Amino acid sequence: MTKTDPTLAEYGPIIEKLKPTIKSPDFDLVLNNVASDIPKPKRFLIKMELKRLSAPSSRRIDLRGMVDGECSEFEFNGIAHYLDDNSIERFQKGIETYGWYCTGVYEDIMQSVTNQKRQASANNSAQETQAMSTTEHGTISVYPASAIHFGERHLRSEERMNYSMQVEIEASLTDLFKAVTTDISVSGCRLKLQKKYPLQVGQLIYIKFLGLEKEFALGLKDKIQYKITNIEEKSGYIYPKCQRTYDLETHSFDEFLSNFINGNKRRYKLNLDNTVSAIINKGYEQYYLPRITSLPVFINQTDNNLLQASMMLTNDNNKKISGQWLDENNQNCLAQLLSHERLSALSQTNGTVKETIFYGFTHIAKGRVYFYSASIDELNENPELKRVFLAFGSSKKHWMVYRVQMIEVKPEQAHLPLTLPKPSKTDAKFTRDHKPPSPRVLSHISKIKYVLLMTELTTELAKEQYQNNKFELTEVNNLKIFGHSKTEKVPSIEEVAFRYVNLRSQTRYLYKTSVVLSTDFIDKQAYTKDFSISGMQIECGDSINVDRYEKIKIALPDLQQVSAKFKLKNLIYEVVGFNKAKTIVHLKAFEERGSVHTGKAFFEQLIDKNKNKLKAAFMGNVVPGLAEALRNIYVQSALNTAFFIHKRGIRHELKTIGHSSTPNPVINIFKSDHEAGYNLYPMLRNNYLSTFIINILRRLQRHSHPMHEDLLVRVKLSETNVVERFESILASEMRNDSARRIFIQKATQKNILFFALRIFISRTGRPDTDFIASELSYVSQYAIHKAKQLEEELWSVTGVGDIVDITEEVLTRYAFKQEIIDQQMQHRYAVLQNSLDN
Repeated sequence: MTKTDPTLAEYGPIIEKLKPTIKSPDFDLVLNNVASDIPKPKRFLIKMELKRLSAPSSRRIDLRGMVDGECSEFEFNGIAHYLDDNSIERFQKGIETYGWYCTGVYEDIMQSVTNQKRQASANNSAQETQAMSTTEHGTISVYPASAIHFGERHLRSEERMNYSMQVEIEASLTDLFKAVTTDISVSGCRLKLQKKYPLQVGQLIYIKFLGLEKEFALGLKDKIQYKITNIEEKSGYIYPKCQRTYDLETHSFDEFLSNFINGNKRRYKLNLDNTVSAIINKGYEQYYLPRITSLPVFINQTDNNLLQASMMLTNDNNKKISGQWLDENNQNCLAQLLSHERLSALSQTNGTVKETIFYGFTHIAKGRVYFYSASIDELNENPELKRVFLAFGSSKKHWMVYRVQMIEVKPEQAHLPLTLPKPSKTDAKFTRDHKPPSPRVLSHISKIKYVLLMTELTTELAKEQYQNNKFELTEVNNLKIFGHSKTEKVPSIEEVAFRYVNLRSQTRYLYKTSVVLSTDFIDKQAYTKDFSISGMQIECGDSINVDRYEKIKIALPDLQQVSAKFKLKNLIYEVVGFNKAKTIVHLKAFEERGSVHTGKAFFEQLIDKNKNKLKAAFMGNVVPGLAEALRNIYVQSALNTAFFIHKRGIRHELKTIGHSSTPNPVINIFKSDHEAGYNLYPMLRNNYLSTFIINILRRLQRHSHPMHEDLLVRVKLSETNVVERFESILASEMRNDSARRIFIQKATQKNILFFALRIFISRTGRPDTDFIASELSYVSQYAIHKAKQLEEELWSVTGVGDIVDITEEVLTRYAFKQEIIDQQMQHRYAVLQNSLDN
């Protein structure tokens, strides 16, 4: 309903009833009949209000960034609106009601958006209230979360059936007692018995299947020997997991169990816990990995012990890191930053995860690009050079700051088979899905020693802070030692793209069509060589005077003739590369924050409708299976912390985080001393879910690059109550740099840890169901309700986040003394190690 004058609120139902009659010539007669018992002055106001609502409107409605749903262009009578599905439906109903686009239609949609926001705010406030719980330590805000363990798979070689029967256990010559099974397979079982019985992991026991022997002639002369592999405790009972030792030949019993399980698995249901867990883990991994802004680089160790960057795993969000190292010949010089000397020095630092900061900048002279770089350790060796490097480098247009983490990995991690049990009959699909990497893939990954993760931390605010360092022009010449040679051959790093079937990949398609290119100085005719959703490669007959990162406008006159829906003029693209002659230029769609690029929307629709007609461009030396192998290696050692935002109706939830088994200080601060699981209080206090995270999410489209905020956290180690233990605030909420520095300064006191976390947020697309199709199909056969629940959980994910620990870089940027930085970094890892030991 539209927002009517408050003085007419009591007549709202009558106004609604009269809206469709406004266009009728008998409107006055209908009004007098319907409102006959209303005083004439009020009747007149109702008439004026209806005329106001029905007044034709030319106002454009743009809901991008205002609603949770994805907005698309909706044109009506020459006006292009951007509406989500619900608003399009309201718009069309409004047109049916009034007969044209008018003030009433506009106000109805805008009021609906306002109501949704109020409802969401109320729900979030209710969540805040519900999050308050009382413990022995007082009333505290609790934001519980469960964790997804990336790369974790519980493989099961055979089917396990839920089946309860009585068994007799012989634990020793004198210990004989009864128990029941909870599930059973050919080679193992899980038991349930009272806690008082003396069993322990590693113990050998003998089991007699009393329940089966009552109904079947098993022909067993002796009890079956099992080894206890694990014991769980719950509600006063223990649940030992037992594995067959096969100390005796029992072929007939094995065959009986196999046939018994196969014949009764639909009746008693299979135990699907491991497969369900795999679906959840793989589903969330597929949401996270294509959206990380960090760049995984794989480091080989050669036969003569040299460390070399060999491959990098790229997606649309992290590609720009390698793109920053393209020279004037379009050659990638990233390998010069990641030299053997630096990698070797990094590998010798303490800790499972090796960490440092790399800085870099470019100097352009006579059309050539010169790269300079240094690690924080190299700069700390000479404080005067450090001052000059940070001051001069940050004054350059292309100033780069990277958080670098490195961890040792093994090529064997490339194989993560399905968690499905082997079928009783030969199954070609099962055999294919379980196959390890091919010899060709193994030859690519056999020398991998480390994976190195680069996260770019450059921001305009940070550049200004580094420029607080001062320098003299006469000192700049001393930075030559950090310059990279233009004569030595630069080793190439192979780019391997994440590949996911259901996520829109940026495949390039070969197609030639005319382009009119415009800058402040030229208008030039060109042609496309190829295009993708996000960019294109164009070619001119002669050189084009453009620079890297320059914004240009293009028009597509030939394609405009086939599209009336999209205006293909003045489309803004960014120059990301060109050949030496500048006759071939690589362009990327440039998106204003929170807006949809018309060119991307057009090419997305064009590609979607013409995939069978378009020819995909050759993507380089793509080895089948290599991307998945590298993905598997990295996901088991993922170095940052993920979080996932679900949308349940109109309410958002953040109750799921993700991490690998790698030691992680960020995960450590989310653990509570007095609660099981995780507590996201440091990140979600102050209603940050609504005012920070959801606020950003609403401004993002599915293809938008992630947006971020920095969160500053103080941890008082002596406190156990989470409210007293943690102080956290968004850096953007603080008045100025002085206020931020004071906050950090207070965190350098004894028994206090400081964390600076950069929180990236992306909007998701649909889940990659092809990646989990086999497991999901298997679960559907035996528990369709579970399969539906899993699908609903994955489809409800609307946003994904990445938490990067940038503490060392922030302390360096705010010019804290190196001894204070070292103390903080050593202290946090001592606390982490203590947590792991406990």
